[in-house]
Amino acid sequence: MIRYRMNLVKSLRVAEKRSLKHKSWAAMLVLVIFAVLILSAGFAFMRVTAMESTLERERQKLKRVEAEYQTYQSTQAVIDKADIELLNQIQTNRIYWTRKLEAMASHLPEEDPISYWITRFGYRGADFSVSGFGYITERQEQLLALDEYLIKLRNDPTYADVFGRTNLRSAIRSDETERGTTRERVSFDYVSTRRGGAR
Repeated sequence: MIRYRMNLVKSLRVAEKRSLKHKSWAAMLVLVIFAVLILSAGFAFMRVTAMESTLERERQKLKRVEAEYQTYQSTQAVIDKADIELLNQIQTNRIYWTRKLEAMASHLPEEDPISYWITRFGYRGADFSVSGFGYITERQEQLLALDEYLIKLRNDPTYADVFGRTNLRSAIRSDETERGTTRERVSFDYVSTRRGGAR
């Protein structure tokens, strides 16, 4: 009689090891899939939250625009004849200062030795006040030069269209010392009155 010895325990242990290995791989795969699902759900939740936040901001903007539109409709200005007349008066009474200043500068005596400069001007009420100075020559021509300047200014159409009267207020002589040299100068002041203004 032949006897066979079989080690059934060893084969059972090998089968158990294989089964455990398969179970661990399956558990790992399940964990990975579960983690991917959690990450996907979190990402989707963040996207939905961001979209809802953007949508809410846009709703608030729309509400503001609608409220402004309602306010505009309720307070829509009605333009009447008095408003148009006031706008026309403002339009016709404005002064183009660039042209006036250009006329003032272009008629100033500027040939050496008779040179004059404007140092200050101001507009108040209907009066436009201008101050300046120039140097006096040996021939004492300062008053003639100032008179000729004011005549040219009065006859300039770009200046006289607004200012009807231009008068010399003062002409004062003084000495100016610079680097040891003394020169006589005249400081002048004239006023131009707007047309329709009180004398």
